[in-house]
Amino acid sequence: MKVINYLRISVTDRCNFRCKYCMPEGVKEFIPHPEILRYEEISLIVRAFATLGVNSVRLTGGEPLVRKGIESLIEELSSVEGIEDISITTNGYLLSEKAPSLKRAGLKRVNVSVDTLNPEKFAFITGSSKDALYRVIDGIAAAIKEGLSPVKVNTVLIKGFNDDEIEEFIKFSEEFGVEVRFIELMPVGGKFFSRENFIPASKIRQLLEERYGELTPHKTFKKGPAKSFRVPGTKAVVGFIPSVSEHFCHECNRVRLTSDGKLRLCLMSDREVDLKSLLRSPNFTFERLLSTIRGAILLKRRIDGVEALETLGCSRKMFTIGG
Repeated sequence: MKVINYLRISVTDRCNFRCKYCMPEGVKEFIPHPEILRYEEISLIVRAFATLGVNSVRLTGGEPLVRKGIESLIEELSSVEGIEDISITTNGYLLSEKAPSLKRAGLKRVNVSVDTLNPEKFAFITGSSKDALYRVIDGIAAAIKEGLSPVKVNTVLIKGFNDDEIEEFIKFSEEFGVEVRFIELMPVGGKFFSRENFIPASKIRQLLEERYGELTPHKTFKKGPAKSFRVPGTKAVVGFIPSVSEHFCHECNRVRLTSDGKLRLCLMSDREVDLKSLLRSPNFTFERLLSTIRGAILLKRRIDGVEALETLGCSRKMFTIGG
């Protein structure tokens, strides 16, 4: 039986980047602000999940740091009994200025998305400026300084784009003391995904072992889909998330809350439970919320995302789910 103890919350679908695998070109409309979950609604949902055994929360987007007052939400969630870990996944562009206030609010850890260490390629894949990479790296340094650790760098593998930078990422891991996690490109986000630009994580591991020798397992304090290793002869730590080539549905411990209030039971399944309508119903009670979430968790245990993955896609785009 799957134990659900991890909740990912998208606080907004808006972002200051336009990453090609996440937000397809041409996206102009976002969820109207009144339809986005209010902070007090998110807090109520987290309290319900904590009652049912969830102890870890990750805030995502879009880009979570573009939502005004995100620190106030973190501070509120930090006070929820049973919540032991609050983390955030960010593109890092605003992190250097926000790291101190995020730490004070109660944030524990941060993951930063960096798909290339080449400034021009970074501008291309993110749809941002040529100096954006330097701001993101400054953000990583600020997070380390504030003790938002362990800091992890998420790198989506794209064949022919960044698979020639593996050694550069090893050096980056050594220099900054961060774990670089190589993540397989997923069939979410429009036409960018194709078999031609997909590269399995096992291929990158093979390349690393040919260059450095056999990787040795690295213990992490949290269970999850990433398998972490130390790179022989270096101080680097790398992780692999083989989301497509090696399914881990049987050990999935998470559910996702979209910014418009849908409880998404599997990243690759379109089965969702509408919590926002329940919260805003005149007949709302906390017990009804608990009962609805209990039912959703039971339903998740019957969902197998493998079937969805094999059809190469789901209806939502990644920026609307939160990853």
